Amino acid sequence: STGLTHALGVDLAPSDVWNYGTSLEAGTLEDPRTGAETERRALGASMGFNDGDLRLSSAVEYRIDNTETLTDPETVLENERKTWLLKNTLGYQISPDWRLVGKLNYSDSQSSQGQFYDGKFTEGVMGYAYRPVNNDRWNTLLKYTYFYNVPTTDQVLVTTSSTSSANEFVQKSHIFSVDTNYDLTRRWTVGAKYAYRLGQLSMERENPEFFDSAASLYVLRADWHFVNKWDLLIEGRLLDLPDAGDRRSGALVALYRQMGRNFKAGL
Repeated sequence: STGLTHALGVDLAPSDVWNYGTSLEAGTLEDPRTGAETERRALGASMGFNDGDLRLSSAVEYRIDNTETLTDPETVLENERKTWLLKNTLGYQISPDWRLVGKLNYSDSQSSQGQFYDGKFTEGVMGYAYRPVNNDRWNTLLKYTYFYNVPTTDQVLVTTSSTSSANEFVQKSHIFSVDTNYDLTRRWTVGAKYAYRLGQLSMERENPEFFDSAASLYVLRADWHFVNKWDLLIEGRLLDLPDAGDRRSGALVALYRQMGRNFKAGL
């Protein structure tokens, strides 16, 4: 879509610790194929806190979209969609070696066409990182993710053969992962990763009946800094899908050249 939108925002930082913001948006978008217009109005607010060890930020937006749908050249249907959007992030430095990170994103979308066209989305992440300062040979990250999705019709590409079933599903996932690496010597680093996902899917929205789909990922890797500015990576992977009775394995070999202290490129 193309069009013109107007945005106005104000940010205020009354101190080094707190900051606030507001925003307004108004405009009209037009579908270049059909000429149907979408009139958008949005209002947002944000807040942040940072005292060095603790970082918090939160934002909320309320949006109204009035969308035209052309069923034929002479018939125009109008749909009003109201959407709440929330975004939250967290960072806490427990000690110089331990850090806690997290985020929570949420969306609730309601359509004037009825409950079937509504949508919801939730993504929550909590991570725990161990990065020692005095002896950084060992680094570890633990992370948990919760995912919930009820897509709207605008999010799903449907075909003429299945105009309704494609956007009826409800999806949930629980994902846990641990990633660690250790410097054996100045030239050799070994690492491992394990991730587990419990996916749940229902093809019915009103009375959902979920069926599970589990997956496990195993990764082993080794990095060899064999000569100045050159690194070699060897990695083995295994993806186990027990519910599908399937296993997939693979290997990766890569050669990198360091370009400065913070960047390297390779094949």
